[in-house]
Amino acid sequence: MRATLEVVVVTVEDAIAAEAGGADRLELVANLLEGGVTPSYGVIAAVRRATRLPIYVMIRPRGGSFHFTPAEIDAMVEDARIARELGADGLVVGALTPEGTVDHEAMLRVLNEARLPATFHRAFEAITPKEDALKQVAELPYVERILTGGRSPRPETASDALREMIAQSPLEIMVGGGVTHANAAQILRETGTTALHTATAVRAPAQPTAGVSAGLVARMRRMIDGCVAAE
Repeated sequence: MRATLEVVVVTVEDAIAAEAGGADRLELVANLLEGGVTPSYGVIAAVRRATRLPIYVMIRPRGGSFHFTPAEIDAMVEDARIARELGADGLVVGALTPEGTVDHEAMLRVLNEARLPATFHRAFEAITPKEDALKQVAELPYVERILTGGRSPRPETASDALREMIAQSPLEIMVGGGVTHANAAQILRETGTTALHTATAVRAPAQPTAGVSAGLVARMRRMIDGCVAAE
C-alpha cells in the first residue's frame, strides 16, 4: 500500500515543487518559524489555482500556546469558513483549554463552520491526561487524523509509543515533527504508520525559511515507496 507523503508549504512555488516531487497532500501555512499559522487568503487562493493536490490549511491565529482567547476563536471560525470558500480540501487545527484538555467548544465551532476533513495538529502532544488524548480527539467531528511525533523531540526515538498509538486509534496517525531522509524508512518500518509529514527536510537548505525542493521531495518519495515495496 502506498504511504502518504504530506509536505508543508508556504508559497505557490513550494506547492508547485511539492507536487512535482511526488507529494500526496499539502499542509499550507504561514510562518514556519512559529510552527505554522494561518496563511493569507490570497495565498490560499493562489495555491489552490497552482496545484491539483489536496490542500489542508492551517487554522491557527498565532504561534505559542494552543489555548486561544474568545476573540482568537472567533477569528479561527472565520478563517475556517473562508478557507473552505477558497477551495481548501481540509483544515489543520487544534485548541486546548488552560488545563491541557481538548477545547471541545472551540474545536466544534471551527469544525462545524468549515464542514471539512481535519487534521488535529501537534497540539496533540500537549493534551493531558496523556492516556486520554486519543479519546479526546476521536470524539471530535470531521477529524480524520492526528499529527504527532510520539510526544518526542525526534519521532524515530518514539517508535514504541507511535506503534501503540496506531494500534489503538480509530483515526489515522500521521508521523511528523522531524521526519527526514535519514529516519523516514526507519519510522515506516518500526511504527507501521502509512502517513509521513515533513517540512524542513525537503527544503534547500534545510531551514524553515528556505523553499521546497522538488528534488528533495522526490528523494523522500523514492525512499518511502522503496521501504513500502520491500515489506
